[in-house]
Amino acid sequence: MKELDVKDRRLLYEIDLNARLGTSALGKRIGLSQEGTFYRLKRLERLGIISGYMTLLNFGKIGYTGYGVYARFQNVTREGKKRIIDELKQHDHIYWIAEFGGRFDIAFAIIAKDIIHFNDMLSELSTKYNDVLKDFTVAIRVELVQFPRDYLVEKKSGAEKTPRFGRLIESEKLDKLDELILTGITNNARLSTLELSKRIKKPFSTVSSRLRRLEKKEIIQGYSAQIHCQEFGYQSYQLFISTHNLTRDKRKEMFAYCQSHPNIIFFIETVGKWNFEIIYEIEGQKRLQDLIIDIRTRFSDIIVDVESIVLFNHYVKYNQYPLL
Repeated sequence: MKELDVKDRRLLYEIDLNARLGTSALGKRIGLSQEGTFYRLKRLERLGIISGYMTLLNFGKIGYTGYGVYARFQNVTREGKKRIIDELKQHDHIYWIAEFGGRFDIAFAIIAKDIIHFNDMLSELSTKYNDVLKDFTVAIRVELVQFPRDYLVEKKSGAEKTPRFGRLIESEKLDKLDELILTGITNNARLSTLELSKRIKKPFSTVSSRLRRLEKKEIIQGYSAQIHCQEFGYQSYQLFISTHNLTRDKRKEMFAYCQSHPNIIFFIETVGKWNFEIIYEIEGQKRLQDLIIDIRTRFSDIIVDVESIVLFNHYVKYNQYPLL
């Protein structure tokens, strides 16, 4: 386990809020020089605490819906498992892959234009991996909201703007330049606009203006870091919550609870076997049990069941613009 001091934790918090901030701006926020900030950032990368920087896209804006797929491995070697994951990572509509421990071994999320499009892709995958993947469970993702990692700085979240994905499906059109830009920064959010313009061979002013437009239209929701809390003594857990008698007011209450909790980093509303998925980053199993008791008690009138599983790696793949 790697030890983090106050400056490290503040740096992780700020880079997670906006991964495109330069080292000078980051340094001012955490009280360090540009050189000191650069050194600490590289150290966090070297230690495996940060594995990358991602652009957060609301694919609902361009007509896509997300579908979560959970499954278990069977009759597969370590090498076979790696091969399957590597193949899934190359799929041009899979934007997220994670590894679990417990009821599920693996999860991946697919973006699709409609349910028929999704069903065609899932049928192809389930047929291809029929001998090694089983117990497929699907959750349609109505909305996904990402919260700041407030536990890093012992802060309670307010009502600040948070990246959101889904809910309203729109039909914003992307042209070739938009596609080039999104492909260029989706998995490299700290790439400077100047370097991006060089790579895609377009004028700096054009690329800068187009980036601002994508942000204004809220196709780009923000820029974040892939942070592995296991490297500094925390553990990720995913809760699957089934409810009944869920009113609009109760849904808002559940969302507000999650938004205000410093250890909850994702709130996902779904249609399927469960109604909500919540991801915590906390110190251990005992703390998890306390949190489950708390949420069951607060929402005893609507919660039917809560299931928790260990989330080993949330970022096997996280590319919200996988389209090739």
